[in-house]
Amino acid sequence: VKGSCLLPEGAVVALLEASRVWLQQGAGLASGLCTAGVPEAKGDDWEGDFETREELRESWIMLRARCMEVAKLCTTLEPRAAAAAAANHVSTVLGWLAAGGALDASKAVASGAVTADGRSSMDDAIGAALEGAVSFVEPVMQAMPIAGSDVSANAEVVAAVTPALEAMLSQLLAVDLTSPVAVSQLAKLLEALGRAALVRPDAATALLQRLFALLSRLPVEEASRVAPPIRVKAALMAGRTAQAARQRVCAAVLGVCASAPNVFNAHLEAFAKQVEGLRSGGRLSGAERGALAEALMAVAGPSGPARVRDVLRWLLEPVQRRWVPAPGQLAQDLLPLASLGQLAAGEAGRGTAGLSDAHWDLFHDVQLAERCLRRSGGDKDPNQASDGSGAEG
Repeated sequence: VKGSCLLPEGAVVALLEASRVWLQQGAGLASGLCTAGVPEAKGDDWEGDFETREELRESWIMLRARCMEVAKLCTTLEPRAAAAAAANHVSTVLGWLAAGGALDASKAVASGAVTADGRSSMDDAIGAALEGAVSFVEPVMQAMPIAGSDVSANAEVVAAVTPALEAMLSQLLAVDLTSPVAVSQLAKLLEALGRAALVRPDAATALLQRLFALLSRLPVEEASRVAPPIRVKAALMAGRTAQAARQRVCAAVLGVCASAPNVFNAHLEAFAKQVEGLRSGGRLSGAERGALAEALMAVAGPSGPARVRDVLRWLLEPVQRRWVPAPGQLAQDLLPLASLGQLAAGEAGRGTAGLSDAHWDLFHDVQLAERCLRRSGGDKDPNQASDGSGAEG
């Protein structure tokens, strides 16, 4: 085409590699993690050019965004090369975490090294290395042209990139990490691979099962000690606490489901039962259940009102059984819990922290019902009988 400019052969692959190198060199900076001992990381070297570590972090976040955009563009132009580069990078980083690797977790116990605020230096290093992988894999997967209207071209791309996507999935589903900061970053990697379900539908079940397994292994804080959800800066939290890691895993479930809703739609009922099973078994807080409920409804939405009604029923029937065990019959402890005297007593005793576990159960169930009402948008079941007067039955 007249006036067009062709890139030299190999330029896209070179740009892709440059973005990968830069993103791994800045590993851990965005989350405020200690980067000492992380292979390829340059955060400690760069710090001397800035007045504070926080100034470096802020500058890096802007540069990282540009590098990620480069990775996206390169993926659009050379999807096969991008998929292979992402798979190789994941393999390299996980190799650092393997037994005998530079970031072998067992070394943390042997060395006893800790950061200034008492955290394990090795845990931070592992989280930083994984964050570097997330920074590269995420834009690659977001831009991977594996879904679109051009069926023939799409089929060629799918065939070319599927082996690399399967390799990444196999490795990340098998890796075993336990520290909150490492689990937080692993959840982000699994979330980034959510679109792989578009080319390998069985990955949908595998991804959800792995995320739920990660969630069930993290300790749950007592309901009476957990205040209502509060938005905090992810960079400051960095998944360093079990609660923050659990929130990150729940967010990953939502991201995975939203990336391929038509694929995950078939698994919604089993998903809903698993959520309620974790909740009734004390392995899921009310706030976390609310986040997972959002994931269920996000998947159901594109399938139409009927599917949304199914999901609302699966979510709300357990709540109804808890507080209204039979038509017209309220649970015995509902009225005392909702009484003004009880609520005032809770406020008087250390504010909301003075409320009982049962109060928090009621709070989160009401919050879930509110979310469901908002999602339903006043939708009416067409099978519901009507008296013809125009009033809802």
